[in-house]
Amino acid sequence: MIEKLLFATLGFVTYPTLYKTIRYSLPASVVSDYSKNEISGRSVSAIQALTAVLVGVITMMNTGDDIVYSRFIPLDYYVCFWIPYFYYDTWADYKVYVSKRANEMADKDFLSRVKLFVKYQPLMVLHHFFLPMVYGPALLHFRHGKGDYIIGCAITMQATIPFISLRHILLQVEMRHTTLYIVNGLLLAVSFSIARIYIWFHLVHTYAVYRGLPFISGFLALPTICSCCTIGFFILNSIWFVKILLLVKRSSKEILNLLKWSKSS
Repeated sequence: MIEKLLFATLGFVTYPTLYKTIRYSLPASVVSDYSKNEISGRSVSAIQALTAVLVGVITMMNTGDDIVYSRFIPLDYYVCFWIPYFYYDTWADYKVYVSKRANEMADKDFLSRVKLFVKYQPLMVLHHFFLPMVYGPALLHFRHGKGDYIIGCAITMQATIPFISLRHILLQVEMRHTTLYIVNGLLLAVSFSIARIYIWFHLVHTYAVYRGLPFISGFLALPTICSCCTIGFFILNSIWFVKILLLVKRSSKEILNLLKWSKSS
């Protein structure tokens, strides 16, 4: 218990410290507080996501022999370190919100700013505040040490976040109409197709093999709540995937049009 509390405390310290370190390390060309806050916040999100993917892959490599009962104890410590990220991210989003509306917020006190922020992003605030209250007990206690492989696989879904973060950073430094922006969009689409779409087939297939069943039978053998969540998340991620593809297509067209215009002029 003491070790887990120490890792949780480390998480509460690490994320804001990393944010401030990145913010004060930005070049002088990044002038506005809004850009500084956005770039810093997105950078921390990317680093956190890469860490999560690394932990997830290592967990899967160490528990693949038995996807239900094999244990990888460091995963529990990482969960303790990871949970504070949700609260940090709420604070970071608040900083972005306020700095983006600096003129509007100038004459308002702290409580008024917080109320406006919550009103602007109520779902995000609820998600970030209450999800850890569910994830924490569920991952550390109520699953009774089962399913480390599945948890490791699930947290690799964050593989898309570095590309999402880089997209926002490129927008802040006015690099939207660049090859890097298009390449990042393509990598986002590829990573999303693997980490948010294919992964559900992988999980069901792995469970079916574990049970010695065909794919469909393995899916039907899942507990009802698991099968419902699988279908729900798959549909939701498929919708987002289509939106990402449309975004990549639109960005590519814009750059191609700019290239044609520059050649003709």
